Amino acid sequence: MLVNLLLHLPIPKMLRSFNKIFKVIPICIILFINIGNVRGQEWNSARITVLYGSNIPFNFNSMDKIKKGIEINTGTHIGISMADSSKVGHDLEGFDLNFRSFNGQANIKGDASSLPLNRIRVKAENLLGLGSGFSSGYKDLTTDWITLFSYINPSWTDLNWADHQLNISFECGKPVSEGGNGSLLGEDPDYYNVEIEFEIVPTGPGF
Repeated sequence: MLVNLLLHLPIPKMLRSFNKIFKVIPICIILFINIGNVRGQEWNSARITVLYGSNIPFNFNSMDKIKKGIEINTGTHIGISMADSSKVGHDLEGFDLNFRSFNGQANIKGDASSLPLNRIRVKAENLLGLGSGFSSGYKDLTTDWITLFSYINPSWTDLNWADHQLNISFECGKPVSEGGNGSLLGEDPDYYNVEIEFEIVPTGPGF
């Protein structure tokens, strides 16, 4: 599954208050989600289905938002389908959901400027049917595969997207003092983009 992320920082507007001038940088981040390939063994099947939230805007239209960042808790809902063909020696017991920047993109690229990948942070949590799974909490976007969510069920039963769902939350521009990696205050206006790649990796004996 690929997420194409566009981050728009238009020309700054000026806000005058208490005889001081502040930059207000409206920022729009839009996520376009498409179904991509899922890593797994040929004798099993796995699919990520996007159910909700294929277009997610972050609008930094106030000084407060620029300083504090924005978190979208109800971001993208995905359904997980996985089936075990019972091939001997490969016992499916769960999966890891991983993510990274697609194709090794090293930063969030603009026409003239760039932003660190870790300005974007992502979290996956159980929404339906995967309550025994483990969420790793918010993780920085990097070029390496990072696990967001792990699910283990030794008494494996096949999963279907209608009954097994995850919620993906997104965070952008949260300051270090609040547990993030830095606000967008002072960043250059530009039109940025980055693709985020998700994968399902089967787990269990033989994998």
